[in-house]
Amino acid sequence: MVSNTKKAKNISKPSAFVTYGWCRSSYAVLLSLGRRGIDVHVGDASPLAMSRFSRYCKSFTRLPDFFVEPKKYFELTCEALKKTGAKVLLPGHEDVGIFSRRRDDLPSGVSVALPKWDSYKIAEDKFAVLDIARGTGCPVPCTTEVASLAQLKEMTGTTTYPLVIKARTGNSAKGVRIVHGKDEKADMFKELVQTFGLFHDRWPIVQEFLPGDAAGVCVLYDNGKCIASFAERYLRCKEQGRFGTSTLRETYDNHQLISKAVSIMDKLKWHGVAHLDFVADKNGEFKLIEINPRLWGALALALFSGIDFPYLWYLTAIGEYEPDLIESKSRKVKCRWLIGDCLAFVELIKRDRLKEALRLIIPERTCYHDDFTFQDPLPLLFEISDYFTKFIKAKGSINPVIGNMIR
Repeated sequence: MVSNTKKAKNISKPSAFVTYGWCRSSYAVLLSLGRRGIDVHVGDASPLAMSRFSRYCKSFTRLPDFFVEPKKYFELTCEALKKTGAKVLLPGHEDVGIFSRRRDDLPSGVSVALPKWDSYKIAEDKFAVLDIARGTGCPVPCTTEVASLAQLKEMTGTTTYPLVIKARTGNSAKGVRIVHGKDEKADMFKELVQTFGLFHDRWPIVQEFLPGDAAGVCVLYDNGKCIASFAERYLRCKEQGRFGTSTLRETYDNHQLISKAVSIMDKLKWHGVAHLDFVADKNGEFKLIEINPRLWGALALALFSGIDFPYLWYLTAIGEYEPDLIESKSRKVKCRWLIGDCLAFVELIKRDRLKEALRLIIPERTCYHDDFTFQDPLPLLFEISDYFTKFIKAKGSINPVIGNMIR
């Protein structure tokens, strides 16, 4: 099911509070609701958060980093909701888990459209979701849960390379390693465990490497019922080989892939937004890699194609979603993350791959952007400043890790 939003009456809609304001997905929410005349308040840990400087931002609240101080983050967000008078909370990232778990502690009158905690715990676990997918008949890559280093060693003789070692919870490929030979496997596994302080019951999983195209399916659910869905194909990613966060993608007319995603989320009795990543094997069959139980980075692509996920999510939260707001059509478009391509450019230059780097600066014709519109230019400038500051603090890393992000 691919859908877009018809114009609906917008009379005195309650104001919203959007978190993780430095991220382009939260900016897409701000853009969607702000253009409809809905007051949107923004919260984030960074004073340079791009959404703060948007013409559509009603107010900005400085919050702690939720990965580092989840309890304080929840408390200060509740204070911000009371102070701003916002009645709809739209979490921009993995703080969905915090609010899902403590939804009953939110201020009175605040509405959310978030999954139940038990469903969220399964969805964020890259190993647990594979069992759910198998149960629906959706193909998944061959994956092993490692119980001991002895077991890891025993796998050496039967393993086909390359393979993937990944943390059970993480984002933007931060807790992922690609192993090209048996001599690397044990070292990379130990490095991942030690770097992120992973406990034995949260040890990384070992997974088949899939060499094919990458695609995603985006969904919105209302108490177990899918009300909007959309597929996208990744054309370029921040890391090479279509690995990690996408920087260029296009709409993808693949109803079979959408059907697979919907079957999985139906099983979880989902509520709210989610994004599912698929990669094709050598035979071209798409297999589920992971679920992002939250907003996704490429949200702007769906928005510009005519499928207004942020507004539909907002309406779902306040109980005003109506079926006649949806129609089955969308425009075929491309969307590019400008800063993501800049980060990829820097990484390629560091590796002396000048020709590949130069291809990234070629403009894409008839292409929208995650982080720039002529009507609202300031967020891009502050996104640049924010990323540059984080790049320096991370000593040149284009994908810095915050404490407790990988677990």
